[in-house]
Amino acid sequence: MRLFVRFAIGCLTIAIPVARVHTQQAAHAYAAPGADRVTGWKSDITFWLDQIQKQHYVYKSKPLPPALLKAVAALEQNIPKYSDERMLFEMVRLASFIGDGHTYVLPVGAEHVPGSVIPVRFYLFSDGMFVIDARQGYEKWIGSKLIAVGTTPTATIIERMKPAIPADNPFGYKWIGPPFLNLRGILESLTDIKPGDSIPVTLQDRNGKVQHVKFGTSPPERMQGVPKLIPSHRPDAPPVPLWLSNVTRNFWMRPLDEKRLYVQYNQVMDEPNHTMKQSGAELDSALKNMKPATLILDVRHNNGGNSYLYPPIIDAITTWEAAQPNGKFYVLTGRNTFSAAQNFISQLDKRTRAIFVGEPSSSKPNFVGEENDLQLPWSGAIVSISNRYHENIPGDTRQWIEPDIKVVLSSRDYFANRDPVLSRLLRTR
Repeated sequence: MRLFVRFAIGCLTIAIPVARVHTQQAAHAYAAPGADRVTGWKSDITFWLDQIQKQHYVYKSKPLPPALLKAVAALEQNIPKYSDERMLFEMVRLASFIGDGHTYVLPVGAEHVPGSVIPVRFYLFSDGMFVIDARQGYEKWIGSKLIAVGTTPTATIIERMKPAIPADNPFGYKWIGPPFLNLRGILESLTDIKPGDSIPVTLQDRNGKVQHVKFGTSPPERMQGVPKLIPSHRPDAPPVPLWLSNVTRNFWMRPLDEKRLYVQYNQVMDEPNHTMKQSGAELDSALKNMKPATLILDVRHNNGGNSYLYPPIIDAITTWEAAQPNGKFYVLTGRNTFSAAQNFISQLDKRTRAIFVGEPSSSKPNFVGEENDLQLPWSGAIVSISNRYHENIPGDTRQWIEPDIKVVLSSRDYFANRDPVLSRLLRTR
């Protein structure tokens, strides 16, 4: 999984310049930014389909799905009545027909199509969709439950969202969808609202009172990847829990007591002054010196990186398992576990005694996946077309690695800064 330069759904990667030059050369036959919008969007769709057939791991050697072609025809008819912001999300919907989480169109950040967002950020918990963050001046809505947008109930929004999000498995929408639910174009597509200056939203506030609010929109803040979960921002929240205390570090560890070591692996990437090879050596040393009876490895925040970098981590774990035949090894996964992190946990599933805990990841043991940074010529939207197959466990057809101990985060635990997954394990003897 390579790095990319701007914003991407999966792991951060550096874009390969040849890919962008290739696209620019190919784009000469398509509509330039100055073309009228209907011609421009049709041209972008044609360009995107052409690149899918040239580059996608599956569809460079077989016909495009009939359902995709039918959806393309319907979308082209609707271009005149859809806003440009909605068209960005409708392109996302087209990408979902390809069937993998690394082939996508970004619904925000198009060079020639300004986007806009309402001033709150959502997360889907076991008990509903809640506001977990807000721009300055709107903090009072943090902790509120989303009841509806316009007259469209949240449950309906979620059901409409599921098939529209490019994903490797049925859980991908939970990770990718909610953080982008503040985008006007997505709300126009999934709800009954019309293009306009404000968006009517119904919330149930922290006191249980139903509030009808009209949010204005503004340009989105710069983002780099799907945002990782943040600690509770409610003013009455207790101290930050361990699992949300240091999400920006790629790899770190802490003994919980003399018998249990907690390790958090948040990105399969070297840091500027610290490599994964060094992290693997440090883990190996800690395991040999401490000789823990229980190793807890948390990859709930890990959305990928470079799969060539994690072998030293696996080597340290397998060496510890060999020395501790009765040792317990728990791997904590979640919806944010994706891409190179999926490769990593698939290897753990194959090579270790891992006991999986938490939520399923957003990918499967074997998957088509590789970010390939391209740009649509008219809108300037960033897209990715996956051109590689990752087979970690030959013959494995599972859609996900099912947790042995399933624990899903509730809003009550989150806003109280509790970690029900780690708490469950700490009660396990």
